[in-house]
Amino acid sequence: MSKQSLKYLINIKPTAPKLNIYVITHKENEPIRPVINNTLAPSYKLSKYLNKKLHSLICLPYTYNTKNSQEITEKLKRMQINEQMRIINLDIKDLYVNLPIQGIIRTTKFWLNNDSELIRQALYMLETIMKQNYFQHNE
Repeated sequence: MSKQSLKYLINIKPTAPKLNIYVITHKENEPIRPVINNTLAPSYKLSKYLNKKLHSLICLPYTYNTKNSQEITEKLKRMQINEQMRIINLDIKDLYVNLPIQGIIRTTKFWLNNDSELIRQALYMLETIMKQNYFQHNE
């Protein structure tokens, strides 16, 4: 890895991720939605880098993932829908806190299908990043 790449991965002024609270006005009793902004966290740039590396190393078959609602909208516009088809809308709640870290590490190791030093380092970084689960609120 070049010095420039390493320099990019270092967050010059890291701070604890901030917790923001949003009121959901379109739902009954106006519940709140906690949102954590990780962009200034020490592991943010490393997470983005590792994500790109893992995507290049792992070719997952039959992936049906979307990046955002705009992508889903574009795919639905192109679909030919008939009477036998059903569309299911899943409102996933509290997904992040339910992620089994060790299960993700095992699955990632399985799909990498290699026991090299690079893979061990990537898995160690992944585990370290996923265990950084903290935030600040009101200083």
